[in-house]
Amino acid sequence: MKKTTLITFMFFITSLLYGQDFDKLMTPRQPDCSDRSYNCGMYFIKYMQENKIDSAELLLQYWESKCGLREPLFRAKILLALKQNKYDDSLLPEGTLNNIFNYRKRMSMIKNSNYYTYDGSQSYYGFIPPGQEFDKYTQELAKELIKKYDPNQIEYILAEFYGENSDTILYKIQSQVFEQSSLAKEYEEAVDQYVNMPEGHVSWITGVYIPTGELKQIGIHPEMGVQAGFKYKKMNYDITLTFRFINSPNDYWARRTQLDNSLVLTNYFGGVYFGFDIGRDIFSRNGHELQLTGGIALDSFTALEEDKDNEVKAETTPTYNFNFGLGYRYYINDKIYLGLRAKYNIVDYTLSNVVDFTGNPITIQFIVGGVNSQYRNNALRALKYKLRK
Repeated sequence: MKKTTLITFMFFITSLLYGQDFDKLMTPRQPDCSDRSYNCGMYFIKYMQENKIDSAELLLQYWESKCGLREPLFRAKILLALKQNKYDDSLLPEGTLNNIFNYRKRMSMIKNSNYYTYDGSQSYYGFIPPGQEFDKYTQELAKELIKKYDPNQIEYILAEFYGENSDTILYKIQSQVFEQSSLAKEYEEAVDQYVNMPEGHVSWITGVYIPTGELKQIGIHPEMGVQAGFKYKKMNYDITLTFRFINSPNDYWARRTQLDNSLVLTNYFGGVYFGFDIGRDIFSRNGHELQLTGGIALDSFTALEEDKDNEVKAETTPTYNFNFGLGYRYYINDKIYLGLRAKYNIVDYTLSNVVDFTGNPITIQFIVGGVNSQYRNNALRALKYKLRK
């Protein structure tokens, strides 16, 4: 019995000693950015409340050296500079817009109580839990600091952004008041990256075809068609197909070239235009757009119907069409527009020898169209860019 007790006691002592040895072998846990960021955030609050500005400044330098310039630290640096009246554009490094979007996402997360988003993206949000002490303090600090500045100062809209309203800064930065600030310049670069992306274009055309010169005898005709292509920067490139219809109000002479070159009096008319059109924006503002237009196409009209009795096909007047003109668009929104276009068309319908009269028609077209690039528009919408309106 005594021997059993002794063995049990020795086993217990041995296990205890070995356990202590294993503890000593364990590597001590080093603080990571999660620990540092949380604690630096709490100490920032403490130093600011105690008005220990120098300590707060040193703290932010330590925080950045260990974890980099993430959004909560960027926010703290801006607010500290605003408190000291030491703000300048050098505090806004390249990538400031990313911090602005990051903070807006944080505010949306708090507003909608989507805190689970933070769990999988702690690094992206700077390891500062949303809606807790740091966020609440910086909001109250910003609300206090905004009182020091004029609404036309960049300092004001930064304090407003972090305090009362995180939704207006991207609208306000588009104002001429702030156009020289580094934030406005970075914003313009971001907008230019997307605004110049190509957009698909499609439109429906109705209008009138108005002959001039000797061609007047075939009369004015309605026109309908479609157009499709794309818009890139200030240029517009389209394939256009239109049809002209309704018989001529006047009789005119046309020749049966496939039969005996005999002249036939007719009032028949059916026209078609198929070509490539190009446009250049020369003015664009507040939903109004003015374009210089030009194009090259195949143009023709049918003067005589098919003669089935004599097995003769219809007589048409194919010709080149070089055209130029002026176009106007008014955008109802960032996609849909109403347009008006006038073109002067240089043609020669006598090339086919079917008719002997010449003239250059004018076309006036009323257009309902749309331009769109989903990726482009979503990006500009996120930037709150005033697209076309």
